[in-house]
Amino acid sequence: MIVAFLLLGCIETQVSTTQEREVEGSPEVNPLLNDADHDGVVDASDCKPHDGDFYPGAPELCDDVDNDCDGKVDEDDYDYDDDGYNDAAACYRLSGDWDCNDQNAKVFPGARETCDYIDENCDGELDNGDYDGDGEDVCLDCDDSEAFINASAPEACDGIDNDCDGDIDELWDFDGDGYSACQGDCDDDDAEIAPGVRDPCDGEDNDCDGRVDEDNDVDADGVPTCDGDCNDHEAAMFPGADEICDGLDNDCDAANDENGDADGDGYSLCSGDCNDASSSARPGGSEVCDGVDNDCNGYTDEMPECFSCTTSGSYQLCSSGTDWETAAGACEAFGGNLVTISSSSENDDVANLGVRATWIGANDRDVEGDWVWTDGYSLGYDSWASSYPTTSDSSDCAITNNGGRRGSWIDTACSSSYPFICEY
Repeated sequence: MIVAFLLLGCIETQVSTTQEREVEGSPEVNPLLNDADHDGVVDASDCKPHDGDFYPGAPELCDDVDNDCDGKVDEDDYDYDDDGYNDAAACYRLSGDWDCNDQNAKVFPGARETCDYIDENCDGELDNGDYDGDGEDVCLDCDDSEAFINASAPEACDGIDNDCDGDIDELWDFDGDGYSACQGDCDDDDAEIAPGVRDPCDGEDNDCDGRVDEDNDVDADGVPTCDGDCNDHEAAMFPGADEICDGLDNDCDAANDENGDADGDGYSLCSGDCNDASSSARPGGSEVCDGVDNDCNGYTDEMPECFSCTTSGSYQLCSSGTDWETAAGACEAFGGNLVTISSSSENDDVANLGVRATWIGANDRDVEGDWVWTDGYSLGYDSWASSYPTTSDSSDCAITNNGGRRGSWIDTACSSSYPFICEY
């Protein structure tokens, strides 16, 4: 026994000594790295590093303990409708006002009470409160945000139902048409005049919009039926409109002018009369030398004799002076064109036809500086005098034999009057 006791004592002494040596030689625990309770949060950030139920981010329980280590107790997760007030039945330990219905965000302590059979403000009473201070509870007041609107208020002329009887300005509607002057009735002595009524053809502003009889201008041409519009479904027809060839009585004069024959020649403008003021001008008429397009073919006096023309080979010299455009039209009517000159020899031939200045076909009427012949082709040859052609917008047509200088071209105003030369 004595031997066994001594041996046991030696063993305990050795163990104790070994433990002391291990403690003394163990490395120091680092709280920034060590997680003693294995809850996923290092000891330095864990408010209870030795209890795995407490750590930042843990669910807050109703247990009077700071489960999520945020310094607050039982503070979160009990406001189910997110109205800022916790559910009265969720956690009895929470302080402050309780939400009597945490499933409705419009219900919480201090909420505005409305007339809906719900206790919005959690005071234990339904539909109570006088928020505008006019002495009537919300359910009796048709507008509990305005003190001048309640069942006892006098009706004022302001477009509002002040006395909550369902009528607006009823004491101020003197003609009984449902609108008072303060609601926009422009004549409160006439029940047929009020905002929104139809505006008949009577010369009155019946609907009080500042316009008269506008409901009778269906085509919006500015003239209602009652002002003489003969067709209020066609904007091109109204008194004073321009008469055009469209099969309509545009000016509402009870006559289709497009079928009229003002000069009595059997043709109207719409049936091809080029001049309904002259009976000598009509489709199919006989052309005479009178300065009128008698046959309405677009040419005037398109006969050589009208321009005192003489023929020389393929040229025709017309000695009667006229403007360039008329000359070009006459040559076209004769079956040719104002002369086109393509060479020096041809220029001499044309120049020798006469001694006076005459029109030729060169012109830049379409594009300034782009000189072409009447057939549209550019000049391949020219015989411009010195300093010509000019860049003047008013000098767009060419003459030859200027000033007696044979074959010399200049540009001048197309409205000038000169003889001309046609070429076939």
